[in-house]
Amino acid sequence: MIARLLAVLTLFGTMAVAQPAHATTLTVNSVSCVQTGALASDPANYGTYSCTANVSGGTGGNTYMWTVYNGWSNGYPSPGGQTITGNCKYNTVRFNDVTVKDSSGATASGSGAIVCKP
Repeated sequence: MIARLLAVLTLFGTMAVAQPAHATTLTVNSVSCVQTGALASDPANYGTYSCTANVSGGTGGNTYMWTVYNGWSNGYPSPGGQTITGNCKYNTVRFNDVTVKDSSGATASGSGAIVCKP
């Protein structure tokens, strides 16, 4: 009777302990930036652009923190989605850094830049 109880408990214990799923490493493969047009209120001086973080792996449920700066001033991190949009003065550069965090807390970072042209 005791041996049978131990066998049942052992079986139950092995069934209850599931192995964790092994997700692939969270990676920012690239940050693609493209000019999308001109700023409607000042089309002669400013352009518009978008940047998209191309991400793979991780456990899903990603959140994105973007920092945008122009090379001579510090940017400030702000939350956003996988794609951000912005404005920039023609013939200036916008650097776009992103940190992605998945639902398990893993993080990955990447960068992209764009020069706005008239």
